[in-house]
Amino acid sequence: MKCISKQVIQCKNYPISYTLLIKQVKNINLHIEKNGEIVVSANAYVPIERIDAFVSEKINWIIKHQEKVKQRNEQVLISNEFIQLFGKVYRIQSTLGTYHHVRYQDHFVNITYREGSDPLRVLNRFLDKLCMEVFQDIATVTHQKLTDYHLSMPTIKIREMKSRWGSCIPAKQQITLNKRLIHYPVEFIEYVVLHEFVHLIQPNHSKAFYHIIEYHMPDYKARIALVP
Repeated sequence: MKCISKQVIQCKNYPISYTLLIKQVKNINLHIEKNGEIVVSANAYVPIERIDAFVSEKINWIIKHQEKVKQRNEQVLISNEFIQLFGKVYRIQSTLGTYHHVRYQDHFVNITYREGSDPLRVLNRFLDKLCMEVFQDIATVTHQKLTDYHLSMPTIKIREMKSRWGSCIPAKQQITLNKRLIHYPVEFIEYVVLHEFVHLIQPNHSKAFYHIIEYHMPDYKARIALVP
């Protein structure tokens, strides 16, 4: 059974509030939600003073990641005039035509759309197709890199995700990737895909997990830093 409570501690001269989830976990865990909220999970037997101390020790990490969340939420990835694609900003140009078509080159994304259609809907359908093509290609290359582990090729799915870049269900051999990834550099997409693939080998974030990541992608920390 999971119990939820709200805690407030004084840290670095100002109060820090966090949501505490009491559940059956071995360690104290902390993460930042998409809205910047601090969420901590711990076992019912862990004293609240120890949990408060754990949060206090993580204050610099918390501030840094809350700032990243703020920057990400304020960033406009797509509008009527501009779109960010693979980390670059393109100006959108829309033209009436006899069929739907989207292409991007130089500094422009050109949308051809039929009369009565919504150019942004045409663009979003194009993005869905582009996501699947790009993510599938990166997944294929990643799978080849991990041949020593004899992994089956997982099913790749895409969808909008609020607080995660990807997820992996080893039992179903399924990896789901956030559609928003298409707006960011390919190097970051490659990291996220590798991250989810490694969950097929290590279903946690242990040292062994990151050892595999670093072995196959020594610059993974620099790739993470590419995205706010």
